[in-house]
Amino acid sequence: MLIKKVKASNIRKIRHRNLRQGKPYSTTSYKRDEENNTFHLACILNKELISCATFYPENNKLFPNQKAYKLRGMATDDKYRKRGIGKKIMLRAFEEIKKKGGTLLWCNARLVAVDFYKKLGLKIIGEQFYIPEIGLHYLMYKKINI
Repeated sequence: MLIKKVKASNIRKIRHRNLRQGKPYSTTSYKRDEENNTFHLACILNKELISCATFYPENNKLFPNQKAYKLRGMATDDKYRKRGIGKKIMLRAFEEIKKKGGTLLWCNARLVAVDFYKKLGLKIIGEQFYIPEIGLHYLMYKKINI
């Protein structure tokens, strides 16, 4: 199993399978995918991409004076869930964010992912909110120790 940086085009299929089922493939391309400061991590097993996540700098008014990074599009194929793969991607992301001088990671977490993020030290801030066509979320965050 290998965790490595990849291009956005490499992870669009896994995003579609896990996050955008039934929606057009075009919804798997994110506005900030190709920016210089964006990085994408993927887990590759036997030459197959089985998990991914995207990270980019984005401040949030709830966290003033922080050099914040946002997590988007975290996905793991069903048959590989609950094996620690997502955790390995997140631990690698914490290292990368720290190297880049980031001080905080935040995300809009789907309800099904909240417990996963809590185990990694992320905390909920605020109330549940709805993202159209996706569902209920919580904003979650973790301070990155420099």
